[in-house]
Amino acid sequence: MEKKRNKKAIIITALVMLTGILLVLAGLFGGWFAGLFNKGFDYRNISKEDLGKSYKTDIKVDYDDLDIKNSALQNFGDNDGFAMILLDLSDLSEKDRNLYFSKIGQHITIEGRLRALGDDEYAEVAGSMYKVYDEIYYRKVEDGSWAGKTLEEFHEKLITEVIPLLPYCFKVKSVSAFNWMPFVPAGAVLFILSLIVEICFVFKLKKRIVLPIVYGLLIIVPSVMLFNHIRTILTVKKAGGGLYTMKNIECTDTDGMLGSGAANIEELLDWIFNNHLYGIRPRFNVESYGCAAFAAVTPEGKHLFGRNFDYPETDTLLIYSHPEGCYESIGVADLGVFGVSQNYPISPDSPLGRLLMVITPYVVVDGMNEKGVGAGILELNIGETHQDNGKPDLLVFCAVRAILDKCASVDEAIELLSSYDMHSPNVSYHLFITDKTGRYVVVEWLDNEMVVVEHPCCTNSVVAPGENYNKGLPDSRLPAMEECLGDSRKATEEQAMAILGKVKNKNITEWSCVYNLEDFTVSICLDGDYTKVYTFNVKELR
Repeated sequence: MEKKRNKKAIIITALVMLTGILLVLAGLFGGWFAGLFNKGFDYRNISKEDLGKSYKTDIKVDYDDLDIKNSALQNFGDNDGFAMILLDLSDLSEKDRNLYFSKIGQHITIEGRLRALGDDEYAEVAGSMYKVYDEIYYRKVEDGSWAGKTLEEFHEKLITEVIPLLPYCFKVKSVSAFNWMPFVPAGAVLFILSLIVEICFVFKLKKRIVLPIVYGLLIIVPSVMLFNHIRTILTVKKAGGGLYTMKNIECTDTDGMLGSGAANIEELLDWIFNNHLYGIRPRFNVESYGCAAFAAVTPEGKHLFGRNFDYPETDTLLIYSHPEGCYESIGVADLGVFGVSQNYPISPDSPLGRLLMVITPYVVVDGMNEKGVGAGILELNIGETHQDNGKPDLLVFCAVRAILDKCASVDEAIELLSSYDMHSPNVSYHLFITDKTGRYVVVEWLDNEMVVVEHPCCTNSVVAPGENYNKGLPDSRLPAMEECLGDSRKATEEQAMAILGKVKNKNITEWSCVYNLEDFTVSICLDGDYTKVYTFNVKELR
């Protein structure tokens, strides 16, 4: 009788294990499977008769941001062929728009009406699309593969062959999605627990002894392995909107980062994940971003560092850090690079979102330290940087972290940077560095050399004199800042924030920061909303 009961228990437990596996598969592929039964719109065969009709269709969210408010370029199709169609999201509530943007890479159902784009509207959409992809053209010109081809020829090829842009708009009336992702951890937990029980039955182990030990180990071992991760996670606070604060306790090995020899993103990620997430690799995505930075001085003689970070919609993390042997610092990181945001697949309020916040100190993009040094990274979009002077390799994304932790002045920052061969993926970057003595520089890497220029502000074009001057993405923001600052560079903190507001990028300025390098405080505005200013001093963040 006992043998029969054990055999029955083994079968039942095996079925529970199978259920766990099915739950994981449902979480990973449920949206795709459900979408097979809701295909009401064929983008490949649109005719005049289709215009004005309402459709309900399943899509995998894959979009490009546009400068056009409440719109997105949605990719329809698969490996057999695809095209981009404008989605007009203006009729949706903010909650439903956020639902669409948060489901990137996942399947949702949209319902709306199809219409044709007018000539002017099509030109506007195409022009916004060019801004997203023009860097491809400049890279190909730089490497010689597009020599002699004009930018206009590239634009024509882009929207007709490379990424076809259809002259239609899908005006979305509703968005719905079933959240399949919780099935993954639920299935994994169910599988592991049933596997333990199955082992007990198969090997006739005493469950009353084995199970408490195993469950205890399942709690104790991760707690020991992730002790500093947990301590860091417990410091995370939501300040408001999409702004979070955190005290860095785990990622404090700046020397290890500098000594990793990372010359590309993959090598940096390997080092971060192997040292801090036991080899687990979340996604990492750096899209093109614009920015602006400047140095100013208040009427009282206090020095300020102003900075705009322009990037597609994301959430923001303000990080306090004080590794042993390093300077105290406050830095800002974009959570979207690890797929964490209210508009991304991983919510910053979820356990996984909080865990991924832990590793962001290594990728801060601007900040200041206790010695009054401020630094920020800005894109140049003039081709990759790969120095080869026989020095240790350093990825440009590590530079701000290194400066905040190691440098007490602009001169020390220059000395640190000059001791490495700098590298950057896809495009180039330059650094704006200033300190509380009033010194300010822009550091650029041109023709295998590090070039230091004393200039009080910069955006996304080269400021070094010579043949490279103004390359990148020149626009009106740099002269606008120069005019606002004048020769004296005098500005109150409020005026400094107003300057950032004047040179913000439409729809994509994720944050504007004004760092007071004497007081060790930072004021920050999000999403171009300068009516709401969050101000922090170092005592609040320690």
